[in-house]
Amino acid sequence: MQFLKALLALPLAAAVAVPGGWKDNNCLTDADAQYIISQSTVFLEHKDVAAAKAAAYSIFTDDIQEFGDSINSLRGDPLGTQVENGITRYVNETTSQPPIPNITTIDYFYDCNDLLWEWYFDLGIPAPSPNYRIEGVTIIKVNSDKKVYYQKVIFNSLAWAENIGFTVIPPAGGIGG
Repeated sequence: MQFLKALLALPLAAAVAVPGGWKDNNCLTDADAQYIISQSTVFLEHKDVAAAKAAAYSIFTDDIQEFGDSINSLRGDPLGTQVENGITRYVNETTSQPPIPNITTIDYFYDCNDLLWEWYFDLGIPAPSPNYRIEGVTIIKVNSDKKVYYQKVIFNSLAWAENIGFTVIPPAGGIGG
């Protein structure tokens, strides 16, 4: 009798175990993760604005949400606030800014509906600017259609700030205890 109960419970357990609630187990594959990263790179580098816009529309949902205090701190926006809300605004704002050059993927990790993309780039600013390497991660969430609906971007914003002319002065006496 115990064996029969266990056997009857298997289909229920299998239905519950499907990641992300997707009944057809339509999880991200390595090819999906690479595609999202490559299209994100085309979008952010926007060497060709039409191609960048097409790339963005191929991977983002209409209601894409982006967060990131690294971006907010450079913009002077309140920390914890949303960076982007909706694909139209996101695409227009990004492609109207200077491109992010030569994005290089360091690594990426994914599960069914989450992707962590680790990357770096050099702004290529001529001397006397310091031209520190910008390194960061983007936390990406996708829906059942494998479209990005959420991103959180984290990077070394002080390096970027110095690269573009901010003056960063550490506190007298250093930091820490």
